[in-house]
Amino acid sequence: MLAARWKHCPLGNDSTCAPRQIHTYMHILTSARTPHALVTAMRNPIQALLLCALPLIQRVASWSDEPHMLIAYIAYENLNDNEKATIDRIFAHSHDKDFDNIISAATWPDHIKTPDPRRSHHSFPFERSEILDIFNDWHYVKTPYNPTKVHLPPKHLYGHKGKHNAAGITKHIYRTLVSIKKKPKYGSYYSYNFYLKYFIHLFADIHQPLHTLNFFNGHLINGDKGGNDITVTYGGLNGNIHYLCDSIFNSRRKKWPTVDVQKLKRDATTLMNSFPAHAFRSQLRIPRDKIAYIDTIVHQAYELALEYVYNKLPMHDLSKDKIFPVSKMFVTQLKNVLNHQMVLAGYRLAQYLKDILENVPDDL
Repeated sequence: MLAARWKHCPLGNDSTCAPRQIHTYMHILTSARTPHALVTAMRNPIQALLLCALPLIQRVASWSDEPHMLIAYIAYENLNDNEKATIDRIFAHSHDKDFDNIISAATWPDHIKTPDPRRSHHSFPFERSEILDIFNDWHYVKTPYNPTKVHLPPKHLYGHKGKHNAAGITKHIYRTLVSIKKKPKYGSYYSYNFYLKYFIHLFADIHQPLHTLNFFNGHLINGDKGGNDITVTYGGLNGNIHYLCDSIFNSRRKKWPTVDVQKLKRDATTLMNSFPAHAFRSQLRIPRDKIAYIDTIVHQAYELALEYVYNKLPMHDLSKDKIFPVSKMFVTQLKNVLNHQMVLAGYRLAQYLKDILENVPDDL
């Protein structure tokens, strides 16, 4: 019976479905939301077996790199040959040889994070446990969404302002690299690698709707951390809504370096055929002031989060202590929006990279 449920997994159609089913039971067994869960588990031999397997399961649970890799490759395919040669040369001189091309470079800012014991990274031979948590806030724009009008202190009202978030850092990197204007002896391979890897990654993040807001109500007075504190269930599977959006409902969970790069490239081509550039119309008519337009990108993603996530959930009731069912239509619509955003991010990223690469010094 359990095998049949794995075969017909509703949240994805790849071979990772069985681990997702295990993750569902892991969530139930370890969640403080269900204090009777352990008793229930021990009455069920399958769940009891899974309880014993928790240490193994926790080692393999992780966030997905795949959308970042797809976005980067879509952007790369929309560069000309000279631009490709320039960015290839920069990444070939990466200080970290395991992230020396645009596909792997897009994942680097996540791989240098301090491991989260709740969602630890895969243990790869070349990786140590990193300690670079100082950059964590760079991945989000915590625009407050407070529909129930609870009191918010200044740190939440204005937490999305300033430089040290995904929008601010993206603007800073773009402004800095464009201002080089090919001046000799400016910049190094180290600085270009650091800046470009973060720019490519964060530019993708600001297109993921749940990277652009922090939801508040009476139960979530410090916010939901972009949906990380909201658990939904569909077809018997549970997950926090932020992770499900990051992985496009578990359909994009492949990780660097185990991903099949050639298949990834074919998938990117298929996505570009499904979402051709001309179909985006005004969304790809980026104005001259590309720095200010980054705020527009964030706002558009924020509005998508409201329309396709929060407006379809019971906003007064959302809390860390409950699990909220969502419908097949909710999942289908949101997956389409997320795939649309992923391809749009790739097309837009190419336009920003063209400006940056045009200004790389000839002597680099």
